[in-house]
Amino acid sequence: MIERDQLLCFSLGVAMRRISRMYTEALAEHDVTPPQLYLLTCLGQADGQKPCNLGKQVCLDSSSITGLLDRAEKAGLVVRRPDPRDRRSLRIHLTDLGRQRLATLEPVVQTLQARIHREFFTGYSDEDVRLFLGMLQHVQEGLS
Repeated sequence: MIERDQLLCFSLGVAMRRISRMYTEALAEHDVTPPQLYLLTCLGQADGQKPCNLGKQVCLDSSSITGLLDRAEKAGLVVRRPDPRDRRSLRIHLTDLGRQRLATLEPVVQTLQARIHREFFTGYSDEDVRLFLGMLQHVQEGLS
């Protein structure tokens, strides 16, 4: 008989829901959702990206990235501008508020990451944690 706890999808789903809830609660007081955080961090690393590139980075399809951009733009975090090389295309840029929010969130995310590591990885060696995170990164890269 298949045991629920032996199903990878169950275990990953439980962990993801817990982590997602932690992020949602920590970010709520800053009026940012986890997907908006992912978007802001991508633009913080390389501002002025095309929506399709951002969608790939945050693992969203074109209609989902459009909705995320709509909400982020409405919140004043990003702005769409025509691509100077191809006026049919758009580039997404952080606004001053978006840059400010991203800077404000950096210590919040660092604290959150430390909490997650404490709650999820206590009792595991640094090598175990590196191996687990490497496996997740490998899966993520395989999805690209």
